[in-house]
Amino acid sequence: MARSAGRVRSGTSQTRHSQAAALIGQRIVAGEWPVGVALPTEADLSRELDVSRASLREAIKLLAGKGLLSSTPRRGTIVQPHSNWNRLDVDVLVWQTSGGATKSFVKDLFELRRMIEPEAAALAAERATPEQRAEVADTFRAMEVATEVQASIDADLAFHRAIVKAANNVLLAAFQPAIEASLAVSFTVSRAGQIHPHIVPMHRAVAEPIITGDAEAARKAMNVLLDRSESDAASVAVDDKV
Repeated sequence: MARSAGRVRSGTSQTRHSQAAALIGQRIVAGEWPVGVALPTEADLSRELDVSRASLREAIKLLAGKGLLSSTPRRGTIVQPHSNWNRLDVDVLVWQTSGGATKSFVKDLFELRRMIEPEAAALAAERATPEQRAEVADTFRAMEVATEVQASIDADLAFHRAIVKAANNVLLAAFQPAIEASLAVSFTVSRAGQIHPHIVPMHRAVAEPIITGDAEAARKAMNVLLDRSESDAASVAVDDKV
């Protein structure tokens, strides 16, 4: 399918192959190269993306590590089944929403958040040290004073990061990168370029019971927050492709 791939002209070699990987990854996730299809030849793709063959090979390796591609001498570079994709990889998450988050993606994303965050909030209320409760309070205050969308998102990420940390569960902490990746995408989608007036009050409702040690109130408030956040995200989600 014809498409302007853009030009990868600036930056270091690392940046160039990362940019090439992003251009290819976005097109794979968008379905322009369906599962089982071979990518264009190295010479053609290198020319189209305006990168060296060495940078292109590094890009292919990067995408193979994320489960999107595999290369064999006889078949070439093949798009892998969706089940092989690392769906919680930061880049893959971002690429899935580059053309707008779909309704099914929003549904899956918030189902995942509900599996983790309400219980993390309850555990934080029960287990947090005084220093960790102070961190939850500090990150919430940063949300209160944020006037720019990105500052609000950054503070929101720090707030949820503090909650996961305060749960004091080493296995949950190991999932922190994946959790943060899903949160970053979730916040970007649900904000839709604005700071909704309900964001601060609803996060206050989560912060206060964690700080005071009320696990059930923290769990309930987080579920309410997720319900509203999903509604915000769903309102700007695009229909799934048939």
